[in-house]
Amino acid sequence: MGQRFPASKLETTRTYIHRLRGKLGPAAGRRIVTQAPGYMLRVGPDELDLIRFESLVKDGMKHIAEGDWPRAAARLSEAEGLWRGTPLGDIPSGYARDRYVEYLEQKRLSVAESRIEAEVRASRHGAAAAVPELFTLTAWHPERERLWLLLMLAFYRSGRQAEALSAFGQARQAITTGYGVDPGPELHGMQQRVYAQDLTLLNEPLERFCFA
Repeated sequence: MGQRFPASKLETTRTYIHRLRGKLGPAAGRRIVTQAPGYMLRVGPDELDLIRFESLVKDGMKHIAEGDWPRAAARLSEAEGLWRGTPLGDIPSGYARDRYVEYLEQKRLSVAESRIEAEVRASRHGAAAAVPELFTLTAWHPERERLWLLLMLAFYRSGRQAEALSAFGQARQAITTGYGVDPGPELHGMQQRVYAQDLTLLNEPLERFCFA
């Protein structure tokens, strides 16, 4: 994939596709369709994990918009459950990996952030339970300010104001040391609101004051 093959190899490919269609039979064989410059396997919406993943994410984000945090957390958790290791890890095509793996990994991380936010907002227990995972994620991705915001929010929602403020200090040190910049206004705003014991943080969606 991503390369031009000699005519002899193209002819060999056509022969193998013809034989494969015959082995599969009429119904399954029709799933392999010719689409220049090669072939495509036609699958239904519930047969490809990526399509199922995107459908669950869409549903989860709809519940977030409605403020239904438990359902949002359940749908997004189900979406994450479809992942098995590194995306396209069993695909030999370097072209496919180079083109899609980074995007899929970023999508997976974004969904994890949204799922954690839903869990944090669903209950005080959910907030407390999210702290260990957020510690791990901020260590792996110290550049993602939203993870630090969620860690501060998880501490605050579980009644640990001092630790929420301490997390801001850790975020500032990690970002300043690692990237030579100061945390953005969203993190500073979160620090001020936690310090002021802003009760609206208990219910207000994170997107309303950052990452719009």
